[in-house]
Parts: sequence; structure tokens; C-alpha cells
Amino acid sequence: MLPAVLTNALHKWHKPSKYSVRVILTTCLASLGGGLFGFDTGSIGAITEMHSFEEQFGVLTPTMRGVVVAIILLPSAFTGMLAGNIADKISRKYSISVGAAIFAVGSALSAASTGDSLAMLLVGRCIAGLGEGLFLGCTGVYLTEISPRHLRSQAVLIMQLYTTGAVALGFFVCYGTVNIPNSMGWRVPFIIQTFTATVLALGMPFVTYSPRWLISKGRIDEAKQVIDSLVAPDHDNEKRELLAVPPAQLAARNKSQLEAMKDIWQPGVRGRTVLGVALNVFQQLSGIDFVLFFAPLLFNQAGLDPSTSSFIASGCTGLVLVACTYAGTFYIDRIGRRKIWIVGGTCTATCHMVLGIFYATGVPRLSEAGKYATIVFIELFAVSFTSSWSIVTRLYAAEVQPTRTRAAATSFGQGANQLANFAVAVSGPAFLDRSSYSPYFFYGACTAIGVVFGYLYMHEVRGQTLESIDATFEGSAVAVSLPKVFRAARLTEVRQRKNSRSQSATLPGETRADLREHFKMDAIRETRDESAVDD
Repeated sequence: MLPAVLTNALHKWHKPSKYSVRVILTTCLASLGGGLFGFDTGSIGAITEMHSFEEQFGVLTPTMRGVVVAIILLPSAFTGMLAGNIADKISRKYSISVGAAIFAVGSALSAASTGDSLAMLLVGRCIAGLGEGLFLGCTGVYLTEISPRHLRSQAVLIMQLYTTGAVALGFFVCYGTVNIPNSMGWRVPFIIQTFTATVLALGMPFVTYSPRWLISKGRIDEAKQVIDSLVAPDHDNEKRELLAVPPAQLAARNKSQLEAMKDIWQPGVRGRTVLGVALNVFQQLSGIDFVLFFAPLLFNQAGLDPSTSSFIASGCTGLVLVACTYAGTFYIDRIGRRKIWIVGGTCTATCHMVLGIFYATGVPRLSEAGKYATIVFIELFAVSFTSSWSIVTRLYAAEVQPTRTRAAATSFGQGANQLANFAVAVSGPAFLDRSSYSPYFFYGACTAIGVVFGYLYMHEVRGQTLESIDATFEGSAVAVSLPKVFRAARLTEVRQRKNSRSQSATLPGETRADLREHFKMDAIRETRDESAVDD
């Protein structure tokens, strides 16, 4: 007989249904957008280090290198903030398609750059950024809305897997082309991006609409057909969840961009908007793209050969990201978003602080062991971040929003993410040029603050429907209870106010009816105060 553990494992293993396969295949195509972002992240820093690039454009100053790397992120942040409203108007899938087409044009222009001027390359990257913000701002929402609850986290993780896999691919492609003697060495990565973006742009019109978007447009019958194609017949709860679009979203379907932006700051929603934006900003202030954009430079500072070894080490870092993202699919729904954020952020901050101490004391230069210890902690940083904040942030920011504001709030958070990313990327080379250790202390401190923020404000949403998550955030804004001493002090203050009012005489000109109404309103406020304290 088979051991009990193996028997249980075989019972759990099953061939995915045709419905799940449709969801996964659609997710794989849409996730090419994450792959485009990851490939650019993994390749652009390495491109600026290539001899063929320097022969074409000259040796860049640290500031100009930061501009070349980061310029794509400014237009990406702009269109990212508009993506939600565009997606509400023309649908999630067509927004992704249009964004990919714009990105393809920009990448083609970058690949065709000629002469000794950077202008054409920078213009191409700006155009690509306009498209990048559009498809990144829509993809997370689209995947959240087409996925049944049991596949939702896996769908978003597939996109993250594409992103990290493309980061590794970008490093290795650059390693493969770095020794090409002519300009094709730095052009090949842009050509690959152009081809991939074209596939995404042409493929997205053929996938399914988001059923919630169809309902928001009054196309109920189409929405039911889509859900029937994505969810097995015996999963009635999943179908009800995907069909559940509140009347507020139906009423808001023709709102302008300005009105949609106002909606995400309305009472009952603005706290969740601030939470999602803060998590997106903290994700970038962890310094992950500082490491990924400038990995060859960092490994060079650690003592590796700048021409080949640093590229190989950067590629290995990309493979570590892929492995950690894949591992996340097995524990994100078991451990929970909040705990992953707190534990992973703590480990990430610790790695930063250790690296800062290493560089401040000159450990990489003192011995061979010190050099490899530094490299190990760079890899541990990558493991810590990718196993936690990388897989949680976008998923959580989309999950906590009600349906009527999910697209606008998620795209706004993505825009904030890109703005923070721009600040990190544009300042990275100059920051390192001035000090080899200060960036690690700075990003470590930012990560530690992000951990405390998550501890205070992230409610756990693991295993909940989108509607039950909505109900969770209608209660207390904080995710932890106040210590009893604070709750007792607050109750004492409420009771003192009540006693003081009960001993007060009627004010001149005040009737008994006015006084009764006054005390009635005070009683309502007291009840609310005590309820808030209990929460």
C-alpha cells in the first residue's frame, strides 16, 4: 500500500478542468505585459554598460545613465493613473491591447536610434512608457475580475512570474549580446520587446471581456456567457461572485476621468485608496528596482569582473526571482497577505542594513570571503522581496477596493508605483557614485517603515470573497486593536463629557425641546465613540 501522505497527495492532484485552463491561458497572454515591464527592467541597465552602446552614444555620466534608465517611468506613471477610466470606457482587454501597441512603437523607435545623439532613444522610451502605464494599470484589474476566487491569487502570481522571468531573460540576453562588435549588441533587446508587444497587442482582442465590465455596461447576457465559459457549472458561489456588481458601479459607468478620481477619495473608499497607494510606494522604496536596474554595477562594486561575471551574476539573480515567485503560488493562500508582508519586509530591511554595514566598513574589498558574503546578501535581499512584497502588493491593492472603484484606484496606485520607481531609478547611479553604502541604509529604513505601516493597516483578506473584503474595510481603519490602556483612557474621556453635560443648566434662550434634541445628538455621538473604541 502507498504511504498515507502519498495517497493524500495523489487525491489532491487532479487534472485542471477546461474552465480553469481557459482562465490560465487568458492569464498567460495578458501577463505578457508584466513580461515587457520585467524585460525592460532587466535589460536597460545592462544595455547602458555595453561597450557597443558607449561607442554609439559615448560614456554616460551617472546622472545621464539614470535618466536613460528611468525616463520610461514618467509617462508610464501618467497613463497608469488614467488607465482605470480608459479601461472603464473601452474595456480592460482593449486598454491592454492599445497600451501594448503604443509600447511596440516606442520600442521600435528605440531600436532604430542612430547617430551619436540620445534624443531618438529617449523619445522612443517615452512613447513606450505611455503604453506601459496603460497595460500595467489594467492587467491586474482584468486578471482579478476574470478569475474565480480559487484562481485569483494564482492568476496574479502568473503575471508576477512573467515579470521576474523576463527580468532574468533580460540579463541573459544582454550577456549573450554584450560581445557583439556592432550596434546590434544593444539593439537586440529592444527588437525582442517590439515583437513581444506586438503579439500582446494583436492577441488581446481575441480573449474574453471582464464579466464585471460587461455588467457595468448593461450587457448581462454576454456576461453570463463569459462566466459560463470560465467557471464550472457546479461552482454557483463563484458565478454569483463574478456576477455581483453593485448598483453604484452601474450608476458610475459613464463617469469622466475627473469624477472617477473623485470617487476613490470618497468616505468609505479613500482609506483603502491611501492603503493601496502606500503599499505601492513602499514596494519601490524597498529598493528592488535599484538592485535590478543596476545589478551589473552593484556586482561590479562587489568585486566581480564588469564585462562578464557581473552579467552572469545579474542573470542568476533573475533566476532566483523566478524561483521565489513560483514558490509563492504554494503559500500565498495558506499564510495570508498580511503576514507575508510583515515577515518578508522585515527580512528585506535586515538584508539592506547588513549590506550597508558591509560597504561602510569595506568588507567586499578586504577579502575574497567578504566579496562573496556581499553577493550572498544581495541574493538574500532578492529572495526576501520576491517571496513577499513582490507577490502581495498588486494583488492586495486590487482586492481591497470595491468593484466601482477598483479600476481607477488600482491604476492610480500603479501610477504612484511608477513615480516612486522613477525616483529610485533616476537617482540610483548618482547615489552610488557619492556613497557605496548610503542607498542600502536609506532603502532599509524605508522598508522598515513599510513593515510598521502594514502591521497597523493591512487587514487579512485571505480566502474571502471580494464582497466580504468590502465589508471588512467598512469597520475599523486599523488592523490591530488599541492597547487596553488607550481604550480605557478614551472611554473615561467619553464618560467625563457625558457627566459634564448632564450637570449643565439650560443655556439662556434654549427651550426644553432644544435641550432634549441636544442631548439626543450627544447620545448618538457617544455611542459611535464607544463603538470605535471597542473596535
